[in-house]
Amino acid sequence: MAEARLKRIDRSQSYWGQVDVESLIGTEHAARAIWELSQSLEVSGFLQDNKSVEGVAGADRTDPRLLISVWVYGLTLGIGSARELERRLEQEPGLRWLCGDEPINHHTLSDFRMEHGAALEKIFSQVLAVLSQSGMVRLEELTVDGTKIQAQASGASLRRERTLRERLEQAEAVVKELSQSTSGEASARVEAARRRAAREQRQRLREALQTLEEIRQSKPEAEREQARVSLSEPEARVMKNGQGGFAPSYNVQSVVDAAHTVVLDVEVTQAASDQQQLKPALERIQAQLPAAARPRVIVDGGYLTEDSIAEADKRGVTLIGPALEREAARKRGQQQSLEQAGIAAEFGPQAFRILEQGAALECPAGQRLARISQARNYDQYRAAAKDCAACSYRASCCPQSGQRSVKIKRAHPVVEAFHHRMQQQECAAIYKRRGEIAEFPHAWWKDKFRLRKFHVRGLAKVRLEMKWAALAYNIQQWIRLVWRPQVVLTPA
Repeated sequence: MAEARLKRIDRSQSYWGQVDVESLIGTEHAARAIWELSQSLEVSGFLQDNKSVEGVAGADRTDPRLLISVWVYGLTLGIGSARELERRLEQEPGLRWLCGDEPINHHTLSDFRMEHGAALEKIFSQVLAVLSQSGMVRLEELTVDGTKIQAQASGASLRRERTLRERLEQAEAVVKELSQSTSGEASARVEAARRRAAREQRQRLREALQTLEEIRQSKPEAEREQARVSLSEPEARVMKNGQGGFAPSYNVQSVVDAAHTVVLDVEVTQAASDQQQLKPALERIQAQLPAAARPRVIVDGGYLTEDSIAEADKRGVTLIGPALEREAARKRGQQQSLEQAGIAAEFGPQAFRILEQGAALECPAGQRLARISQARNYDQYRAAAKDCAACSYRASCCPQSGQRSVKIKRAHPVVEAFHHRMQQQECAAIYKRRGEIAEFPHAWWKDKFRLRKFHVRGLAKVRLEMKWAALAYNIQQWIRLVWRPQVVLTPA
């Protein structure tokens, strides 16, 4: 049998190729939509430091609209690294079409993303205006929710105070040694770089120690000695992630319009808990909303406190949340307090009768407890020591102190109104929709954008990266719900 004759592949062969850039992508491609939208944006904020002007020698500056489009489209592909984006510009059809098959240096991409915070805010607002004109933003129902995203720093970078001080001593010694060095083995430029790196390392360690002290002060006294901080990213905080583990992370807070899950606002905090995040979120929302807007704001139980409910009412916001769960948590807390004090459940605050319009209480034994203080949310009462000493209920009522104190929580009209509202079926049905609205952008960022871990370090840069992700997400919703249906319906 004759041997088969097969075509051989010669990969060493060089050739000239012809590329029709316009034909690289179809008419419905997302890159075309992003470029079209970018042409309507006012980008002067990105040109504040521009030196490339007509009539002056020098290279032309890259168009900010192109860089916006490249970053937004890159994020939709799950690319968050400037170096990776530079590499993909040579291969990915949408990126090649955007750039006209021309390269863009990763330094240009990185600097553009991180150096124009104020201009980025304006672009974000302009895109929201476009979405609003398209009917995608109604400002009737909003959600506030948080999600944890891991910092660039790893868990291995976490150190306690003793290690930090040892490292700082070593860094101080290196700085001193280099400052006195006159070695001729390296050039002056190399020596200067070494001194600068040593000083920066020393400064990072000093900042880490300062941050560690702040973290320790925020913890219970029993946990302060175990506090740790990241050497490489002191601004990150140890938080629990969705898999049940702990890692240096940031808490991303988002405000979402319920109509089409458009992100109206995004912020990054160092707080692991959401409990104190509702008030600043409401402040940011109302700075953007029309004065007459009175939206419903839907939150989960992690945001609800008496203060946050009162704050929402003061701002004219109808708050929707899981009232029953909060009430159950309050009762559990009260029960735990009674158990820690050794007080029987039947001698809890509910067993004391209010006298004289709140000026005193009467205990189960018929003795009077005088009011000794008034706080914003509760009144505190205390029995006379001689009354408790002779009382037959002492072993059950005040076994440890020998003198009973009682806190009576005052009914807050706004909180009571909130609880009553959440008993209504309509409000309960609204709350059930919270997850599908609030968590939709979070899932999009983490699964489609692959933003489970930030690509930059430090709170300021992380905030910028998150704002870019929110911008890209909103533009994708515009493409999905407005632009692409119009392109499909428009005859060629």
